[in-house]
Amino acid sequence: MQRLCTLAAMAVLLLGVSRASAQSALFDFEDGTDQGWGDGFGNDASHDFPIDFIGGSNRMAVLRDGGFQEAGRETSNPGEDVYQALLAASANEAGYVLSYDWYVDTSAGGFGSFLQIGTYMNTGSGYYAQHEKEVELDGTQLASGGVFSGTVSQTFAEKGYDIPAGETFFRPGLILNGDGADAVVHFDNICIEPVVPEPASLVLLGLALPACVMGGRRRR
Repeated sequence: MQRLCTLAAMAVLLLGVSRASAQSALFDFEDGTDQGWGDGFGNDASHDFPIDFIGGSNRMAVLRDGGFQEAGRETSNPGEDVYQALLAASANEAGYVLSYDWYVDTSAGGFGSFLQIGTYMNTGSGYYAQHEKEVELDGTQLASGGVFSGTVSQTFAEKGYDIPAGETFFRPGLILNGDGADAVVHFDNICIEPVVPEPASLVLLGLALPACVMGGRRRR
């Protein structure tokens, strides 16, 4: 029982330390701006994305304008949360998640026969990787006039990203691939954050600690 108590206490301590030191960044667009996102591989200030209020939340509207890397967020400033989060992710790709909410309203038409949504990662040393088929909508869906939405949440490792160490410039971005001239995707809650411990692990910790307390009382 003493060993179990020790292990449980260490687990709780390590969990607390990791959560306290973890870096994260969130783009929720609630201030009404695109929060520094720029067009494709361009400078942050090169393009302002419209912010639309949909379903009780501000969302960034990104148009598929014939490119591929349709939006990017540059950072070389260590004072930015996104810089620190990406720096941490570069040291632990399996331990950090890049997630976002997506929303597509096809009622206006012009979405073409296919649409793919994904992400890319680019750094100052020239490293580039992409994961372009995180969401796929076919011609039937795009011609339906309906609304489609969801959340993508994957670790950097699951996306196949292996960011080189020692980078001082990062550019994560959003990919839209398709043949619709008027295809628009609204993004919200673009987040870079550490992997959350599985609920089962937390439950085990919660069960172990009371057992430690009761065991100590019985011995006394």
